[in-house]
Amino acid sequence: MLALNYPHNKNGVWLEFGFGDEKEIEKIAKNIPEGEDWLKEITESNENNLKIAITPDYLHVRGSLIYHQNSQKEDEYKVFHFYTCKGFFITVGLEVGELKQKNQMLHRMQLSRNGVENFCILLSEITNHFLIRIDDFEVKLKNIVGKLQKNNNKNKLNQIFRYRQELITSKSLLIPMEELINAIEETFLNQVTKTSEFNRARLRIKRVMTLVKHYQEEMETLLHLEEAIFSYRGNEIMKALTVITTIFTPVMALGALWGMNFKHMPELEWKFGYLGSLILIFVSTIAIYFYLRFRGWTGGILKGRKKKSLF
Repeated sequence: MLALNYPHNKNGVWLEFGFGDEKEIEKIAKNIPEGEDWLKEITESNENNLKIAITPDYLHVRGSLIYHQNSQKEDEYKVFHFYTCKGFFITVGLEVGELKQKNQMLHRMQLSRNGVENFCILLSEITNHFLIRIDDFEVKLKNIVGKLQKNNNKNKLNQIFRYRQELITSKSLLIPMEELINAIEETFLNQVTKTSEFNRARLRIKRVMTLVKHYQEEMETLLHLEEAIFSYRGNEIMKALTVITTIFTPVMALGALWGMNFKHMPELEWKFGYLGSLILIFVSTIAIYFYLRFRGWTGGILKGRKKKSLF
């Protein structure tokens, strides 16, 4: 059990346990409403879940929350279990040391009035971790956009997909938090909705969700741009191959004709047959080239790509 700077008789005390504190957790669970059910949920589930209890005598919210997830490894994540009511709140398995502003958070808790407010302070601090990650992501996004103009290749596309996966992972973690803050409002109503800590947590979660959605839209736009670029370049390659094949058709056709081994081919005896065939090939090739250019079928394939151009 983590020793926090709270007097034990203070309303809103935070009881923090590690996964190994089984005896202490069982002792607490026996003395709280629906504690046995909560204890069973802790031992059986390590996924997001949420339950609320609304009775004339007692209100509480309990469940489990995944607060960290490796976007590249699905089975690498961190989860904690919670139980919050007006008098106190309990967490199991939360790595408090990873919270950036732990001391400030504890100071705010000492000034609050009840367990629900304190739990909202904790949610607010966990959400702050996402804000820091989003700031880092913003820098990555600016860098990748700048690099795309200089060197657009398969590696850049892989980077875009990795960043997109990070956003999807962050969003999947924030959705249960959004559900949790709504469940707290549904359960405690005016007891918490008018408090500054609840509203601060709700607005912070909303702000992070807005940023994630915004950057997700940017990533989707970037992916669509990449798809358009690769599609355009693929079409240009096919067009170039078609034009080259068409231009050299006279060479291939006449070469195939004069490569035959028929006995009677009178042009083989002509004095200027070789020179005439070269002139015919050259003239027909040039004629086809100018015809394609006149029709506009060569497009820009004969022009080099500019240094900072995506196309």
